[in-house]
Amino acid sequence: MRDAVIFDMGNVLIDWNPQEVYQPHFADKQERVMFFAGLFARMHHTAHDSPGSFTEALAPLKSQEPDMVHLIEVFEHRWHEFVRGPLTDTVEVLHDLVAADVPVYGLTNWPHQTWPPRPPIDAPRAYDFLDHFVDIVVSGQVQMHKPNDDIYDHALKQFGLRAEQAVFVDDLIENIATADRLGLHGIRFTNAADLRGELEELGLLQSR
Repeated sequence: MRDAVIFDMGNVLIDWNPQEVYQPHFADKQERVMFFAGLFARMHHTAHDSPGSFTEALAPLKSQEPDMVHLIEVFEHRWHEFVRGPLTDTVEVLHDLVAADVPVYGLTNWPHQTWPPRPPIDAPRAYDFLDHFVDIVVSGQVQMHKPNDDIYDHALKQFGLRAEQAVFVDDLIENIATADRLGLHGIRFTNAADLRGELEELGLLQSR
């Protein structure tokens, strides 16, 4: 029986949109797509894999890509602008799970340098919902990342869960594929209403 839910964070519970911050730097969509598939992905993994600050982690990339320093510095100095606040509809689903005594956990690809997310000045309690989690595994803290098997194995061991107990919610198909292969019940997140419906079918929430 599935009796626990493991949530991804970015674009499931927290709106994360670096594309909007970078949009003014690109003349066309194809150029932007190539950047996110290439240099942005390299920056993202470099930050995850480094025990130091963004500045320390990204210094070698600046040397390797001198024409891209202005784009690297957006990541270095403006990462917090990528994070645009809670996705309130999904947070409501989370609150309903907690009210139903379903334990919730987190498994997120997130740089250790920026975890937990910084709340906006005008909403200092924006991320208080994180207090409901029994535990959260952050990729940058454990030096592993989805969709690799090791971080799922690590998380299940840390949470004290068996794969067959847990539902895993993530917006990326490759992360769901690994979860399903390892025996978790993966739910590909598209919107809060559909997520609620699938959790009701699993008996974790009551129909409204």
